[in-house]
Amino acid sequence: MPLELPDRCTIDLDGPTAYREWAGPPETTFVLVHGLGGSHLNWVQAAPGLSGLGRVLALDLPGFGWSPLAGRGAGLMDQRRLVSRFIGELAPGPVVLGGNSMGGAIAILEAAVEPEAVRRLILTASVFPWARGGWPHPAVIGAFAMYDTPGIGERLVGARVRRLDPERVVRIAFRLTTVDPRRIPEEIVRLNVDLLRERQDEPDAARAYVEAARSLLRLGRRP
Repeated sequence: MPLELPDRCTIDLDGPTAYREWAGPPETTFVLVHGLGGSHLNWVQAAPGLSGLGRVLALDLPGFGWSPLAGRGAGLMDQRRLVSRFIGELAPGPVVLGGNSMGGAIAILEAAVEPEAVRRLILTASVFPWARGGWPHPAVIGAFAMYDTPGIGERLVGARVRRLDPERVVRIAFRLTTVDPRRIPEEIVRLNVDLLRERQDEPDAARAYVEAARSLLRLGRRP
């Protein structure tokens, strides 16, 4: 059965912030936060099932997906404040906050800073807390080392976006971040490829990616 997506919406949070909403029982609202280099598309397979339990809101953080940076910061605390405003505007009352990868770190920070806004916390492949004995793919470790180098990180990400075919970028990313990329439906792959192709000329995409990556590394260095 083809995936049916609700219309993409935009809210002004000091700049356009894109999101989709799946209707559900109003007593519970899920707010879903994507990871580094991701978008709300990371959640489109999970959202229809969750909507049987409550409203589902999946957003694009500034600098990612269809949300331009628009002068906003892309560091973790900047993104945490954006998520807080998003919840305040669209989901009054405590929410079930879900975070994937970098989104897990943002969700943890939001729950710590504003516990009254978060009823439950769901982490999927969260970058934090560290799992004992768990190590990222060596290519990921190497890439983050370069992201952390002033000047080189921006050039690396910019060149990747401009020069590599979007389909290749998406398939490599899924290979590095999933146990079995063959389980990802081709329709999901195509949605991500189309988004990346659309964002290739986004002037702040590389800067947002590197700023977020460096912020993750700074937080990871703290005990």
